[in-house]
Amino acid sequence: MMQDGSRRAYALPIALHKAGALQVMYTDWYDRSGSLDNLLATLISPFMSRAVSKLRTRKSDDLTGAPICSWPITTLRNRRLSKVYDSEAQFFLEVAKRDRALINKHNFHNANMLLGCIRNLHPDLIADAHAKGIITVGDQIIAPAAEEIEQAKRQSQRWPDWQPDVIEKNVRAFVDFEEQSWANLDHILSMSEYVKQSLIKHGVDESRITLLPYPMDMSAYNPPDRSTRPKDRPIRVGFVGAINLRKGAPEFLETAKRFDKRVAEFVMVGANHLNPDKLAAYQDHVTFTGKLPLTKVREKLGEFDIFFFPTTCEGSAGSVLEAMAMGLPIVTTLNAGSQVRDGKEGLIVSCGDMDGYHEAISKLIAEPNTRLAMGNAARDRAMTFDMTWYQDALVSTLEAFLHA
Repeated sequence: MMQDGSRRAYALPIALHKAGALQVMYTDWYDRSGSLDNLLATLISPFMSRAVSKLRTRKSDDLTGAPICSWPITTLRNRRLSKVYDSEAQFFLEVAKRDRALINKHNFHNANMLLGCIRNLHPDLIADAHAKGIITVGDQIIAPAAEEIEQAKRQSQRWPDWQPDVIEKNVRAFVDFEEQSWANLDHILSMSEYVKQSLIKHGVDESRITLLPYPMDMSAYNPPDRSTRPKDRPIRVGFVGAINLRKGAPEFLETAKRFDKRVAEFVMVGANHLNPDKLAAYQDHVTFTGKLPLTKVREKLGEFDIFFFPTTCEGSAGSVLEAMAMGLPIVTTLNAGSQVRDGKEGLIVSCGDMDGYHEAISKLIAEPNTRLAMGNAARDRAMTFDMTWYQDALVSTLEAFLHA
């Protein structure tokens, strides 16, 4: 399988490794003790300390003993050359082309199946695998690029001059790439119903799509007892993620302005990508923490009473699943691709429905028992998507593909 970075804490390769089904994990960098990756990180640390600190996290105890093939020298060369490309998409497509050559060099390690994120698997690599009789499976981890662009255009029209048009530039190159990949793949995994419906909308036959949500490691998430909180303090409504158009940041900000600060406090955790001038009007209505380490994010989630995530386009928002794990009722959209069911773990509102956002949050503020019950239900639902469930579901799905 092809693993880009440490996405979802290596959930997919860990599940395969524990099931004894991982022939090899190809990845750009993996920081094993005594490896070339580890040695290079030590050598370049004085010059690239920030980058190295991130690369040092590319490992997992659950992959101890797993067969891993990485190419750290190529990765460093790619990073050095990244600035010469017109967009992030062009850079990643070139990386996918180089990865194809490296994987072919190893002859796929004699595997009978190729699995990876669709935006990392070059269409020609998929064709190479087919030529060898290898079954190909692509993981669509976010809505198709064409859907991303469509939603981005809507947001730019709703909120002109709030953010530079980076989606069109950085995503456009993926449209043809994805379409070629879909045509070549035997099977496609979708992490949410939203992604599945988006794939169908953009021409993928439903029979080739399998819905398989990502798991949640609940061990680090210990929600507080919110029933004991003082009744006279404002309700805390929180958001975690990049503060940008795609994730509905302007909708969050505008919703905050509708509430009396004595009734509700609004907090945004994450790096800002919006025009700073646009935020000035909201400084008295929203607290901006900036980007925080994961441990601090969990602390903030523990302080919140409601999680509000008015996103316009995701695969399956990790921050929503983390909020569910922390026992929070959720107000979000169908486009979040979350496991939230309307009226059970939270409330689902149509994208951009400002009145709907206000009504949903007002309901949860006015009905503390409903708020607590939905929060408890959210945690219970998140617990069903654990690594044991995921391992069983993934392996049984891939075995079905092999014997189809």
